[in-house]
Amino acid sequence: MLNGVQMRNCQRGHACLGSRLRRVLPHEWIFGTYLLLLGARLFVHGGAARDWSWVFFGCVLACGAVLFWAERSPTPWRWRVRLLTYPAVMGISFYAMGVAVPLLGHGKVDALLLDWDRALLGETPAVAWQRLLHPWMADISMAGYLFFFYYIVAGPGAYCVLNLRAFRKCMVGLFTMYGLAFTGYSVLPAGGPWRWMTFDAPLHGPWVLDWVLNPVNDGSNAVDVFPSVHLAASLYLLMFDWQNGRRRFWVYLLPCVILWWSTIFLRFHYFVDLLGGAVVAMAGWWMAQAYDAQTRNEPMLASEFNAPKTDK
Repeated sequence: MLNGVQMRNCQRGHACLGSRLRRVLPHEWIFGTYLLLLGARLFVHGGAARDWSWVFFGCVLACGAVLFWAERSPTPWRWRVRLLTYPAVMGISFYAMGVAVPLLGHGKVDALLLDWDRALLGETPAVAWQRLLHPWMADISMAGYLFFFYYIVAGPGAYCVLNLRAFRKCMVGLFTMYGLAFTGYSVLPAGGPWRWMTFDAPLHGPWVLDWVLNPVNDGSNAVDVFPSVHLAASLYLLMFDWQNGRRRFWVYLLPCVILWWSTIFLRFHYFVDLLGGAVVAMAGWWMAQAYDAQTRNEPMLASEFNAPKTDK
């Protein structure tokens, strides 16, 4: 049995461990779990898949190292490095999945997603909307689709520069969403209608689409369909701007609507992908709100931890 001193030391140790665990942000748990699970699946599968498992394990170690470094002295600079680690790790894991996930031996589930669309709508919109295919509409749709790549940088970037606490909250929800979405890619990989189906008419838009469609297609990892991150991330950021930057919300609303339309019109996604994207966007939004409600009055920076308390 433990004596009184040992009990107190044990309790302090547990309290210290609990405090440290609370400093791990929700998205760090969730995105880290995605990385660990996919790495473990690849490792257990063996062969070439095992070689790729180290990419995901390495991402976990990198995130852990940055977390440890940033927590030693949480300055604004270290916080930004810590939070911006996840876009970098997201990019690495996204492209690694293009090679790693097929090595698991699971076939793509496009037929399943198409069946779900037909059960809900009678036909997947990428087919049903072919009669609307006009060059000017294809160009506008592609311009809307490209808006995603601006918004995913400029949306969080504005908060990174202007409001560190809002930036932390934004990234908590955004990368909770990414962790869930990437798990979906690894469990239900699919290539999308343009890879899976044959269409009567090719896409054509002389001003925008014809120039960028092939590079956009080449930038896919070929498993990134369900759920739609294009809808999920833009919907999440739009809701975040409604709460924290109302002017940006109104500026970005129409481009986002065109973006959502384009994901189906340009044959990148099935309708159920958008439903899945909405679900993970709301999960990220809920996590951001819950985390903010829990921590908004807690110190964030080393200077705040060390500031002397004053009686009011």
